Amino acid sequence: SSFTKLLNENIKNISLIKTDLLRLAFREAIVKDNTINTNLLKQNPDYINYILSYYKFANKYDTEYIKVIDTVDFGPKDSKLFENSIMICLGYPNITPEEVVSNWRKYDTELDWTFKKTDEELIEIASEEIKNSKRLQEECKNYNVKFIDTSHERNNVLKELLDDILKEIEW
Repeated sequence: SSFTKLLNENIKNISLIKTDLLRLAFREAIVKDNTINTNLLKQNPDYINYILSYYKFANKYDTEYIKVIDTVDFGPKDSKLFENSIMICLGYPNITPEEVVSNWRKYDTELDWTFKKTDEELIEIASEEIKNSKRLQEECKNYNVKFIDTSHERNNVLKELLDDILKEIEW
């Protein structure tokens, strides 16, 4: 989300697709009691096809804008699903859980999922996220997808990535 905000500030003709919101809307449309686990929803073929259809539709009819999908719903193995696209995965495989929590708290707002969690709960979640980042980093190597390590000096890393993307899209 931080990087997509940075892109949005620096590229004027950007169309941002936030799948967190699409996932919640999809969940609400199919589950009236809202008890479905959103992680399981990501494995639902109807949901995945919904996102792909949305993306393809946007590419076909919204041609003057660069589409940016801010998502955790797709990984490096899915990179071939998005034609003429640049896939970039971000993670923090080289940081401690305590450092992750400190970073989360630094940018925490009342709207963030981290806000009402205790530090102990967040440390447990951060440990899993670090493991996931390490798996993601390996998967990126296997599928030749760019992986950006945001473990340290996150803002500088994101700024460098922005500069690289601007060059790559010849902005």
